[in-house]
This record gives sequence, C-alpha cells and structure tokens, in this order.
Amino acid sequence: MAEKTVLMCMPAGTMDAMENHAFILRLAAARRWRFFSAEIESAPGASPTIRRASVPADSLATLASTLRPDGVLVYGHAASSADLRSAIGKSVPAVFVTSDGQSDDPRASFVDRDPESIADAAARTFLFQAGSVGEFAFVPVSPDSDWSRARGEAFARRAAAAGKRFHRFDAGAGATGDESPERPPLAVRLGRWLEALPKPCCLLAANDLVAESVLWIAAKSGIAVPDDLAVIGVDNRPHVCEATTPTLTSVKNDIQAELRVAADMLDAWLASPSAPTPPRRLVPADGVELRASTRLARDRRVAAALEFIRLHACEEGFGPRAVVASMGVSRTVADKLFRTGLGRTILDEIHARRLERAKGLLLSEIAPDAVGALCGYASHQDFRRVFRNRVGTTIRRWTLSRGV
Repeated sequence: MAEKTVLMCMPAGTMDAMENHAFILRLAAARRWRFFSAEIESAPGASPTIRRASVPADSLATLASTLRPDGVLVYGHAASSADLRSAIGKSVPAVFVTSDGQSDDPRASFVDRDPESIADAAARTFLFQAGSVGEFAFVPVSPDSDWSRARGEAFARRAAAAGKRFHRFDAGAGATGDESPERPPLAVRLGRWLEALPKPCCLLAANDLVAESVLWIAAKSGIAVPDDLAVIGVDNRPHVCEATTPTLTSVKNDIQAELRVAADMLDAWLASPSAPTPPRRLVPADGVELRASTRLARDRRVAAALEFIRLHACEEGFGPRAVVASMGVSRTVADKLFRTGLGRTILDEIHARRLERAKGLLLSEIAPDAVGALCGYASHQDFRRVFRNRVGTTIRRWTLSRGV
C-alpha cells in the first residue's frame, strides 16, 4: 500500500496534545504515515488560523493544498467539520477525537469519552468513600453541551440505581450577558443552589474547570469540602486539580488510548477508502485520581495520610516511617487504621502511587532505566522487582503490551 499523508489538527496550546506529542509521532511512524501536524487557533464566528505547523502555511486551506492529505485527525476543538471541509474538501476521511464535531458529516467519524464509564467511576468512588450519603448532584458546563448533558444523565442513572436522590444544577442557555434581577449571574445562582443542597452531598462536575468553580464558590459560601460536599471533576488536569483548595479528585481519561483508537480507525479507513464510515467509538475512563476533595477515608488521620503519600511517595527515601510520623500515632495503630479503612497497608499505598507514576513515565520518552529513580526507588533492580511482583509482569512485557 502506498504511503499515506496524514494531517493532525490540534488546538493551539493544548497541554494534552503537547504532553503526548512524542506518542503521536510513534503512532504515525508505526503506521508508516507521512505525518504533519498543525496547531490551530479558533474562535466562534471566526475562521481558524494556524499558530504553527510542520510546513509554512497562513491558513488551513493553504496547508491542505500544500500537503493534500489522504486523511485527517482532529483533536479537541481544533476545527469544526465545516471549517475542515472548507479547507480539505468533502471526500477526505477525518476522525475527530474528543470533539463536538458535526455527526452528519458522511466522511467523518468520532472517538469520544464514554459518559457511562465516567459516571460509573465517579459513582463507585462516592459509594466506596461515602456510601451512607443519600444525595448525589451534578453541575454541567455553561452553556450546556451534548457531552456534558450525557455525563449528567449517566450520573443520574447511577444515583437512581444506588437509591440516591439526584440534583442537577440548571446552568441555563448562557453563562454571561443575560443577567437581570430575575436572573442573577451564574456564580450567584450556583452559590445559592449549593447552599440549598441537602448535606452531606456527593457532587460530580462536568469537568475539572467546572469543579474548580464549585470549590471556589463552596469556600465563599462556607460549605465544607469534603465533609458537607464531596466533589469530583473530570479530565484530571494537574494544573487545575493540584491548585484547588482542597485538591480536586478527578476522573482520569486515557488520552493515549483515545489517540490509538483514532489512529487505528483512520489507518483501516485509509486502507479501504470506499468502506462505510466507521462507527463512533467510545473510550472508557481510566479510573479516578483520589485527592482531598472526596471523603478518602472515614478516619481523618487516614485521609490526611493518603494526601501526604500522594504528594511525597516518589521522593527519595520516603517510606512508612514518615507517614506514621505525620499521623501522630504508633506504627501498629497506623497500620491497623489503614487495614481497617482501606484494606491495605501503608507500604501498599506507597508502592501503588509510585507504580502509577512509573507506568506513565514508561510510556513517555524517558529511558526505562531512569524511571525507578524518578519514582522513589533506590535502584533499578528494586524497581524491576517491585513492578514484577505487584503488576504481575515484567516492565518490558507491560510496555510492549501498551506499545504502538
């Protein structure tokens, strides 16, 4: 099969795309594509403009004319279906990844995040951490969108299945510009709604930015998090989740899995251009990153210790002794509290945090021999031994299983 030319459009400055650029290049190389990328700035009502691209171009149309791509990947909100078709024509296959693209485009397919999986991950976390709480709530983006609405509806179904009362904030059609005495600003309405919620309550926000607003408004309203209001966001963006007070628990999305599914879909489509448009694919959530905004444990000492471990587990020399000292109890009492509340030991939790970070580093451009030291292990041999014993396979086999 002749080498195919593929263009990937990414929103300018998107951290997801930048952090996974090396992974994207490996995906392209494995499929023997002639691969080009472009960072695109777009605004409502304006034509998209190119901030930077693999080849010089002043517009998406110029870039498409120069490259004549056989297929296109569009990540996030880099370009709408209408903008893309105006630039590249109606016949070029395009796969949109986590985008609100136009589903009526006959030569476009979509890879999206599974709202059922996101709702399930959040509900499971709430049920485990605060199973006796009878109130679930959801806050959408404003103005609401299809993906936000789908997450809220899925979470409502989880609440009903668990016998919980469900509350949904009505963000309305617009976020700003439509205030009046009868319709106060969005933040005021959200604050009043949060104050009126029955407490304690478990709240899922449509994404991390919405959750950040919820935490800020809750603090101004004197609502204690997580005691009165446990909060979970979606997307697990560290620059947001680590900067909130308290730090934000968030549903993780496997961005690399999304990109891999999209690349496989486009590659198969390019091999059979006359085949029907591939069906939309949904990628499940990748678990939950637990932070301080949820009820991590019924015992406050364990909750504080979990946050302490999360922040320091990968530091050189960190171990159970430091955790015990932070709890202000004996090692025997600390271990008993962990086993009773979590079903695991302090050392188990430290290794879990280290291995979680290690798995992310192993899929990056960092040499495997250097990963152990970055995750707090004294030697590569120690890292290899712990990885094999706790993951159930060798580092090499695990990496190959996740490879491109």
